[in-house]
Amino acid sequence: MFEHFRGADTAGTPGERGGQAGAQLSRRGLLLLGGAGLAAPLLAALPSSSSPVGAAPLATRGDDDDLPTPRDYGAKGNGRNDDTRALQRFIDATARRGVVGVVPRGTYRCTSSLLVPAGARFHLEAGSLLLKDWAAPAGLLDALLRNADLAVPSSRVRITGPGSIGARDHSRTGVLIGLYGHDVLLSDFTINTYAGGQAIMYGGDRGRIHRVTVENSAPEFGTGGIRVFGGTDFLGTDCHVESGDDCFQFVPIGNPEAEPSLYDQSITHGSFVGCTGASSQSRFLVAILEWTGGENSMSAVIEDCSFSDCHGSAAGRGIGVKNTHSSGAIQRLSFTDCSVAVPTAADEQSQGIRVQTGSEFGGAIRDVVFTRTDILDPVNSPMRIGGPNISGLTFDGCTFTAPSGAAPTIVVVDGTDRTRFHDCTFVGAPGKRPLVVGPVNPVTGLSVEDCRFTGIDGGWAVDLVRASGARITGSTFQAAPGSPTTRAIRVAPGSSAVVIEGNDVTGISHAEPVTDRALDTVLSGNQGA
Repeated sequence: MFEHFRGADTAGTPGERGGQAGAQLSRRGLLLLGGAGLAAPLLAALPSSSSPVGAAPLATRGDDDDLPTPRDYGAKGNGRNDDTRALQRFIDATARRGVVGVVPRGTYRCTSSLLVPAGARFHLEAGSLLLKDWAAPAGLLDALLRNADLAVPSSRVRITGPGSIGARDHSRTGVLIGLYGHDVLLSDFTINTYAGGQAIMYGGDRGRIHRVTVENSAPEFGTGGIRVFGGTDFLGTDCHVESGDDCFQFVPIGNPEAEPSLYDQSITHGSFVGCTGASSQSRFLVAILEWTGGENSMSAVIEDCSFSDCHGSAAGRGIGVKNTHSSGAIQRLSFTDCSVAVPTAADEQSQGIRVQTGSEFGGAIRDVVFTRTDILDPVNSPMRIGGPNISGLTFDGCTFTAPSGAAPTIVVVDGTDRTRFHDCTFVGAPGKRPLVVGPVNPVTGLSVEDCRFTGIDGGWAVDLVRASGARITGSTFQAAPGSPTTRAIRVAPGSSAVVIEGNDVTGISHAEPVTDRALDTVLSGNQGA
């Protein structure tokens, strides 16, 4: 959009005022734009549910004042000269003057970090590229675009596209954007070519990342997509990430030695909406509390966060919810209308959905809801839930399909409390057990309501190994054609207080569709039993 605001005189050389770099946005220009209905979005911060609040409006200048460009400060934009110092002066000027700077078409080579102060705002025009041309370790301290001081928020920063940010090749490792600040907006640009770090690491309140594309990642672990590491009221929409490691992440920093001022921050009320992508080595959607180094403990929480209408693929697990190192909790997390294809997962332990805790730190996972969220083309088990202090998980309208690989189970629930399946479909296959409950640790309060078990071929559709207080109600069971050994439900001796009521097992030809080996099971109103 800013291309329309460039000066009419294009004969000057780059860097000359009034020439190619002389993009003017004077009061007279704003009045003209206002007549065309174009000035309003430039004059206001536009606070809304999808935009950062508190940002100052774009300042108007006199007729002789231009919008700054890197060329005004000596940048060449030819991909050969080192433009780091010129870009730094340009970024500082946008913050100091309160204007939106413009990065015109060109390749701007950088050999060290660009420090982004509070209030910095610049627009990457089509054909512009900020080029990272040095190798750095992973982490915020060595990001291409970062805070000068990670203990001080760089707030009200805005970086918009359609230009690009990227490394020269995969040997130029490190994070590309690492920002901590409030009311930050990143939108409409592309991150192209990176390795050895996240494409974007962001922490702060009311951050917004819209329509950002991430591509040409190194196909390796440690090269992730968009990671939110702290703050409240984050919103990311319509982004596309193709990364080696995890694509979309709610993951606090778990190493106090790496970024001590930002370690162990909680994440609340964050959302990714309408995002797509692919992880070539790992997971698509994750919420994780994990200690990754140093000598300390964690207490961070991830709560009231969500993934909605997100669709992609992964080579490992599709969705990961994990708290192995924080005394805090992951709670009230939701996945709505999401899908992840995992056709290339090779490790039998790489389930499509994995929910897990550890026993050492006492952390919990509570009240996580999956609504119409499916794992597609699974090679291994579509889902495994296991660990202490996991409670209140709900699966509503989800489909669980038998894996094509050697894994013998479809869904495993172990050591949890109050796990609920409602209106879900379990699609069986020869030798696959659709729902196994409590194979190692007892499960309490399981509920299977109005579900459909189809294509069951051998064994039991629901196998209650160690289950207390389970309820199987209103569900239908259909064996695969020519499968006389298939049964609907088994209640093993290790289970108790199980209620099996109002189910339809007429699709099971076995003479004993329900196998009850417990002492206090209640069976009532089951058709065909």
